[in-house]
Amino acid sequence: MKINEAAKQLRTSAWTLRYYEQIGIMTPIARVSGMRDYSDTDIAQIKGILDLRDCGVTIEEIKQLQMAESMGEQREILIAQATALRAQIDHLQTSLERLELRITELPTQVLQTSAAC
Repeated sequence: MKINEAAKQLRTSAWTLRYYEQIGIMTPIARVSGMRDYSDTDIAQIKGILDLRDCGVTIEEIKQLQMAESMGEQREILIAQATALRAQIDHLQTSLERLELRITELPTQVLQTSAAC
């Protein structure tokens, strides 16, 4: 599968795919006549990377996951990300509650329509 087809299937850009290959977070893509030819294995690997990115895992953390020597090390990295996400969720929930309180405290305005036009 060519890069544009892969990008479309993965809902990302060709630039992103080239970048991931360039920085080494994915294996080099086989080339046919000088053009990248993505296999099902390549697509699965990219899906995993995109999923991690969508979960807020940084490129550096993805590199650490790939270089981890044990499942325990991988687990620690993912737990740290999950903890950070929980903190963000808590912060957002508190912010939402404060905004909702401000909304309820706003004076209500009764619109009066005039009979004369």
